[in-house]
Amino acid sequence: MGLYFNLSEEEREFAKQKTMFCLIIYDIRSNKRRLKLSKLLDGYGVRVQKSCFEVDLSRNDYQSLLKDIEGFYKADEEDSIIVYVTTKEEVTSFSPYHSAEKLDDILFF
Repeated sequence: MGLYFNLSEEEREFAKQKTMFCLIIYDIRSNKRRLKLSKLLDGYGVRVQKSCFEVDLSRNDYQSLLKDIEGFYKADEEDSIIVYVTTKEEVTSFSPYHSAEKLDDILFF
């Protein structure tokens, strides 16, 4: 989590650029698919609420995660999966009075 040992300042900056911070929120009707998705996301990050995970990934792992997630989405069952993407260094705040300050990408499945 942001710890880079024995790296020069240039190497640290390069390593930081390769990580993506994601907040994944889902509402899956099927108990079986919801449980499988939560187990998958447990392998990538940390559960912060019942249907919400924080993950910190490399760009390659992010692409792999998106492919894995797509298999759980069923439009005909009114499922929803939302992936908010930013970097750890960017400030993102949510409150009743202010919208998010900065988000690079929001993905809706």
